[in-house]
Amino acid sequence: LVNAATGTGKTLAYLAPIVHLLQGYDQRIQRSDGTFALVLVPTRELCMQVYEILQKLLHRFHWIVPGYIMGGESRSKEKARLRKGISILVATPGRLLDHLKHTKSFMHTNLRWIIFDEADRILELGYGKDIEEILDCLGSRKHEPEGSSTFVQVKRQNLLLSATLNEKVNELANISLENPVLIGLDDKRASQNLNPSRFSHEEDGTVDGLKRGDESGNAPPMEEYRFPTQLVQRFIKVPCGSRLVVLLSVLRHLFEKEASQKVVVFFSTCDSVDFHYSLLDEFHSTCTPSSETEKQKFFRCRTLRLHGKMNQEDRKTTFQSFRTENSALLLSTDVSARGLDFPKVRCIIQYDPPGEATEYVHRVGRTARLDDKGYSLLFLQPAEVDYLVDLKTHGVTLTEYPILKILNNFVQLNSQNHHPQNTPRFLSMDVHPWLLTLQRALESFI
Repeated sequence: LVNAATGTGKTLAYLAPIVHLLQGYDQRIQRSDGTFALVLVPTRELCMQVYEILQKLLHRFHWIVPGYIMGGESRSKEKARLRKGISILVATPGRLLDHLKHTKSFMHTNLRWIIFDEADRILELGYGKDIEEILDCLGSRKHEPEGSSTFVQVKRQNLLLSATLNEKVNELANISLENPVLIGLDDKRASQNLNPSRFSHEEDGTVDGLKRGDESGNAPPMEEYRFPTQLVQRFIKVPCGSRLVVLLSVLRHLFEKEASQKVVVFFSTCDSVDFHYSLLDEFHSTCTPSSETEKQKFFRCRTLRLHGKMNQEDRKTTFQSFRTENSALLLSTDVSARGLDFPKVRCIIQYDPPGEATEYVHRVGRTARLDDKGYSLLFLQPAEVDYLVDLKTHGVTLTEYPILKILNNFVQLNSQNHHPQNTPRFLSMDVHPWLLTLQRALESFI
């Protein structure tokens, strides 16, 4: 069971050792030997990302064949690839179970590793029964004698990886792990978040800590989340009627401040993503009196969208486009919140707060990856400010975003004299001239 903060390289941490061990066999593996390692992921985008990383790792080891199977792809083409043989297979649970039941040529007798990447999310998406069936189909090596296969000389190893620990991880551990080693967990955090009865001593400092937590009789305290030190986390309190114009203002400020950057905005529903995409992709008003700039886009960057109701080809195109763009805005549901590594994402905006604090962690984990600087901004309505208290119980403290200062700067830039001392400072969003002008422009556009 592996726990590590977002953006710390968990994918390489499990893929690299697998590749190292497979390429080190005295007798080279062949496609006809079937699948040796299986990586289960919750979403199609993460499936593609892990597969692409795997391709790069295997560049020098051409005899080790990577592959993927996932929903939205052609089953017949996947069957053909499985028939030829895939050494390391990346899959989503539903499609994997389908092939285990109906693709007789899918050879997995040499299976040595099963990896559950973003383990808690796999169960949150309703794959619990699928996972049980998958494990039943694959069987157990608990009583298999060593050396029963040409290649597999040790029992199968199951790995669970997640940036957060919660009841879902515990549930999946109960299904798939036996006497696991805990990696990236200290005694205190393990005892707070995992069921002690499921774990026995494998490494110094694992079981004793678990037992101490179990015998205390007290309710376990909340898990404290870990974030990169270079991540700046802020919130903004916005009345319901001003949310859209404030979002537009923040985005404009970000792209004017730094033209070449990527921003991800999270919404709670697919319909909300579609609505805001239609608006932001077409909105041309600049809220200035100049006729020259009237037809320019509100901010100059490419706008993309990603959610679960899009067809597979569009999802794949968006995923690849956002990764390669130097400057882009991605509007997304939580389908982008887990595991995806978009290079150089500077800012994460949570327009709709997530339902659970764990999702907050995964959303902001799309920025500040591998020592890059990053920023996150959480939108809250006045009635939602208690959400900050909930985050604080997990060790997350947010500072307030200086929105009025930014709005006043817009007024100054659009004033005729451009002298800061002659520009009034407004203390409320309710009657702020910039927001009122932008609101009228939006209403006219819609």
